[in-house]
Amino acid sequence: MTLLPLAILLLLHVPFVCSSPPSLNGTSVTTLDVSDPPSYSNTRSLWDIIWSCALTLFACTWTAIHPNIPGMDEGKFAVLIRRLGIMIMALIAPELIITWATCQLISARDTAKAFNDAFGTQLHQARSGSGEMGESTATLHSEISTLDTISLHPSAPHVASCNFEGWTVTHGFFACMGGFMLYVDGKPRATLKPRELKRFIHEGSVGMPIIVEADIEDRSKGDAFSKAVAILQLAWFVLQLVARYVQKLSITLLELDTLALSALAGIAYGLWWKKPKDVRRPYAVYWKTTVSPPRKLAYEYVVNVLSWNCFNSPAF
Repeated sequence: MTLLPLAILLLLHVPFVCSSPPSLNGTSVTTLDVSDPPSYSNTRSLWDIIWSCALTLFACTWTAIHPNIPGMDEGKFAVLIRRLGIMIMALIAPELIITWATCQLISARDTAKAFNDAFGTQLHQARSGSGEMGESTATLHSEISTLDTISLHPSAPHVASCNFEGWTVTHGFFACMGGFMLYVDGKPRATLKPRELKRFIHEGSVGMPIIVEADIEDRSKGDAFSKAVAILQLAWFVLQLVARYVQKLSITLLELDTLALSALAGIAYGLWWKKPKDVRRPYAVYWKTTVSPPRKLAYEYVVNVLSWNCFNSPAF
């Protein structure tokens, strides 16, 4: 989702840095009147300050927030409400958002490392073993026959390691944010947690998801235009504060709070740098028909419990 309305508003109204010079006797106090019409005088109105701060906060928080993939039954309105709720939380308690982003980054790194350790080692051994072929004709024919036997009766870890290309932090984020959906008999059942996906691949119940980092980034909606608008608005806001500080002019508390919240939003954005943004559809993982489907899944259990409590709770 781009910030085209935000860009139009930014072009229509660019706050101008201006101030009134202090009086010679140093006793006058400049007041801001909301009812003052816009003019080309050298004073800032209250609406100029509020508009500049509000636009900067909206641009920074909207760009920094990276929500998880919505559920199967969530509509566009529910997704919008959830995103606005996260934005409000970023304004009220930004330290919680930073903590949340840090935990997600740690989980993404651990997930990528777990998959690389589980399937990357087998792939390296398979490639190194195939590189040693050709020492002799007899050895070559022996290894070819062995590989043919493996291809006829492959084990689950062997097939998974052959299709594994190595996971990055982006893959870890994608798995932790609900990026893999289990399909049973052609119908979506539930979102898979990373440990469930890893276990099912080891057991041979599902195939290794063949998705590269470029494909995950293609699903992301974090375009360069929205980032550029947010960066330009933040740079213009900081430039105003620096200019007023150099000229020894007063800076309002609202502007200082906006600067602090923008800096914290930038920290959260840095922690979410590798996380895909606004992905709407997960990657389909199909359950093999030769294996009986799982009896219980983590997210399926949570959804069922919430639905049961919703329909069976007594009315107050």
